[in-house]
Amino acid sequence: MKNNLLENEKKITSGFIVPEYYFENFSADLMQKLPAKEIKTISFYARNKKWIYSAAAILVIALSLPIVFQMEKEEELLSDTEIENYLTQQNVISEDEIINCLEKEDLVNLKINSTVTEEALEEELINNNELEQYITN
Repeated sequence: MKNNLLENEKKITSGFIVPEYYFENFSADLMQKLPAKEIKTISFYARNKKWIYSAAAILVIALSLPIVFQMEKEEELLSDTEIENYLTQQNVISEDEIINCLEKEDLVNLKINSTVTEEALEEELINNNELEQYITN
């Protein structure tokens, strides 16, 4: 077997030869090859301005709708005479239902202090014969 020593053998040169001052002049050569006209950059905001404005308008409308509906819903307070007329016209409502709807303050206001004497009752029974039939039935 033959001893091959790399130091003794003839070496093959590569085909690439670096020109003189290549690395020192590299940046200047590269800048000359680049185009001189700068490309205008368009920001995300400028490109999608129409969509951003439409999204903002939808958001404003969505947030203002509940306020508008709440303003329209303001209830009108009914007067006492209107409530009384309504209750007298409604035959379906029983006295028990009305009593259940009343509050303690209303019951105190309705409390009437009447002093009916026995003489007044006897006179009413004597004058009106139908009352006796109602009491007995």
